[in-house]
Amino acid sequence: MTVHPLRLALLVRTAEASPFCRALMTWFSRQVDGRDDFKLDLVDLSIAGDLPARIAEADAIVVLAPEYNHAYPGDLKTAIDSVREPWYGKPVGFVVYGGRSRGLRAAEQLRLVFGELHAVTIRETLSFQQLPGAVDTAELADPATAVAATTMLDQLAWWARALRDARTTTPYPA
Repeated sequence: MTVHPLRLALLVRTAEASPFCRALMTWFSRQVDGRDDFKLDLVDLSIAGDLPARIAEADAIVVLAPEYNHAYPGDLKTAIDSVREPWYGKPVGFVVYGGRSRGLRAAEQLRLVFGELHAVTIRETLSFQQLPGAVDTAELADPATAVAATTMLDQLAWWARALRDARTTTPYPA
C-alpha cells in the first residue's frame, strides 16, 4: 500500500509581512520540507484567490499569524470566513508571534473560530516574541525550537491521517 504525503497548507500574509515574519515563514517551510510525510502548499493570503479550493485539497493547515492589539489581523478573519465547509474535519496548527505574549492571544482566539468551523486545532503551538522594530531570529536557530516544531508537526500528521481516513470513508456530518 502506498502512503501518499499529507498536503499541508501554510497560510501566511505577505502583503505587510515584517522581516521577522518572512524569516519565520522561511524557517517553518524548511522544517516541513525536511519531512517525508508532508507536501507543503504555501498559501499567500495577500494574493490567493482560490483559497476554498486549496483548503479543500489540504489534509492539514498551519496558520502563521501575528498578534495585533491582543488579536489576530482582520484580513485573516475575512479569509477564514470566506471558506466555510472546506475547514470541516481538518486539523489546524498555529505558528504565531507578537510582543510579550508571543502571539498566544491570537492563537487562542483562532482556536475559537476554528472550533466553530468544525476544525480540530492542535494543542502544540509555536510562538515567538518579536519586539517592535527588532528582527531577532536567534530563537529560530535554537535546537529546542526545531524540536518543538517536530512535536507540533508529528501531532498534526497524526490528526491529518486520522481525519483524512475518516473523511474518505464517511462524509463529515455538517
